[in-house]
Amino acid sequence: MSDTVTFGNEEEGPFYLQYIRRSGPFERTQHMHDMYEMYYLYEGERMYFIRDRSYLILPGDLVLINRRELHATSDSGQWGHARVVINFSDSFLGGALGEAPYLLDALSHGSPVLRLDLTSRRLVQRILGSMTDEAREPALGQTFALRHYLIELLLFASRFVGQHPVASPEHVSPLHHKISSIVRHINSHYADPMRLEELARRFEISPAYLSRMFKEITGFSLVSYVNLVRIQEAQRLLQDTEDKVIAIAEQVGFGSLVQFGRAFRQIANITPLRYRQSARK
Repeated sequence: MSDTVTFGNEEEGPFYLQYIRRSGPFERTQHMHDMYEMYYLYEGERMYFIRDRSYLILPGDLVLINRRELHATSDSGQWGHARVVINFSDSFLGGALGEAPYLLDALSHGSPVLRLDLTSRRLVQRILGSMTDEAREPALGQTFALRHYLIELLLFASRFVGQHPVASPEHVSPLHHKISSIVRHINSHYADPMRLEELARRFEISPAYLSRMFKEITGFSLVSYVNLVRIQEAQRLLQDTEDKVIAIAEQVGFGSLVQFGRAFRQIANITPLRYRQSARK
């Protein structure tokens, strides 16, 4: 493989694929988007923060991230890695979801990290190799072929979680475990006032150390993470309910409509009303 192969638009979808090999350090990237994500590591090590905890990702691991799940990647301390990432929407799968709704089962599984055995790794690498080759140059039926390979990969993942006991890898350290507990608390109490000093007292850690380690382990500042969780829930409410925007702002913990609108535009790059209109289309 060459050092980089890219297909599609990462932000707009409905399908994006990138294979890349890096030899040096790579700064942390944070995401929350409306597309599903699949990530496979060929070489190296990466730290991945997903949902409420961090994982050390090793070669042969397949990472599955649902829509609107907060996630971030960073160096593990070991420089250099090779990976492929795929983002896709429901619309890209077309009628396949109606015929086979189980294709997305693995994306809502308890663990977002599948540690594959050698046989499974070979199968996944064959599928991903075919996808990457297909993505290199425009050709007749290119989108059709990429959809076919993606369905094959999703079917494998759904069968794998159904046939294998998939347990979450152990926490990297006790500190990672504590930060995960803090993240779970925020995820459950995002609508409440969230102050650094109160969190530090609750979890018996100094405010300065909590602030620094939260950023280092999750990739998000504490304030940014709280706002992301609130906006994530606001997006769901805008799409699934008829509640007024001001009511949704209050439900997710913002003190004013102005504050909510500013945070929403900063994170989603769109106003709440336009998001509701776009999501319902």
